Amino acid sequence: MRRGLLLSLAGLAVCFALQIFAEEKESAPSASAPGATPTPTLGEHYTQVLPDQRVTFRLLAPKAKAVKVMIGVKSGVYEPQGTTTTEMTKQENDYWTVTLGPFDPNLYEYQFDIDGILLPDPGNDMPKPQRHVNTSLLLIPGTPPDFLDEQTGAHGTVRDETCYSTALGKNRHVLVYTPPTYDRSSTPFPVLYLYHGFFDTRYSWVTEGRLPQILDNLLAQGKAVPMIVVVPDAHALPFETVPETNPGESNLYYFWAKNQAAADQELFHDIISFVQNHYNISDEPQERAIAGFSMGGLQAIDSGIAHLGYFSWIGAFSPAPLWEFSNEFKNAIKDPNKINENLRLFEIVAGDNDGMGGLATKEFDSQLSAQKIKHIYTVMPGTHSMFVWRPASANFLQEIFK
Repeated sequence: MRRGLLLSLAGLAVCFALQIFAEEKESAPSASAPGATPTPTLGEHYTQVLPDQRVTFRLLAPKAKAVKVMIGVKSGVYEPQGTTTTEMTKQENDYWTVTLGPFDPNLYEYQFDIDGILLPDPGNDMPKPQRHVNTSLLLIPGTPPDFLDEQTGAHGTVRDETCYSTALGKNRHVLVYTPPTYDRSSTPFPVLYLYHGFFDTRYSWVTEGRLPQILDNLLAQGKAVPMIVVVPDAHALPFETVPETNPGESNLYYFWAKNQAAADQELFHDIISFVQNHYNISDEPQERAIAGFSMGGLQAIDSGIAHLGYFSWIGAFSPAPLWEFSNEFKNAIKDPNKINENLRLFEIVAGDNDGMGGLATKEFDSQLSAQKIKHIYTVMPGTHSMFVWRPASANFLQEIFK
């Protein structure tokens, strides 16, 4: 019942956002504000990045009684320790505005609180990719361009592929990044399988994670090996279909275990064979890697260790929850020597202010060390968010396949 109510409220919120967007579109100017950066969509009636890296947030909401903007300055907006909330002021033209900053160059999340309803910015063409879209992304480019900015030079290609999953009995989608040199080379490319987190989508790594920009920049600088990156949909099962075992208990734990097994089965029964048949990839274990963030980090550890010998590189960025391992993983972890012989890199990264899984990650690191399993454990400034996962992925991309 509670979930039905939440879905109903979400539907009302989307309708409200569309109405606001229609009103804004009618009054929007045809040209962008001079000197502003190209994202988000700009103009005097829209949220605008100013030349001094301050941001003027704007929202047309004539009937609203109170409007706030919530921006994750050190985390995602879902983490209160890194989010600031600011009251906006209603102007005579029914726009609510506030100017904040300056902000350091980075990609931020923000959303509007309109009388208690959380909405993305309808004037911003960069929504955060997630199953419940209520957040927008805000890019503050660096000068000179930062590692996550789109720079001049050759760019790779991201394809949205459809493949039939025999494991799940339906069509599924995967994103495939190919480097700029892909069509000009007959040599097989190494491949990285990259998983996203819970309640995210396959576009999380591409849009918010800035995978194409980061890898393009690294390749242009000669810091990474040209590779193919495959981004599956980490939600092999719909969360809503996993029933509660006990009334009043969250079914999240049961979902993770079932979803992890289904995702692993799909990877080895369908996704890998699809990529092998459609792309020029190497069949050598030393040229295969798996990584992910949050739930996807757990997936990378579980599948990487359970199928020991298939992958040589594992990257886990804020993996969670670290107690939901498969029986195959639990059996494989009993033989540390075999793990050490097969893995060239087993890297785990966590934020120093990760309230969701930081403690469990630290304990997992201690367990691996006690079992003499070779790995690298790195703590970075940040929370359970892209502020950790973007630089962590940039580092991992420079380490693999060398």
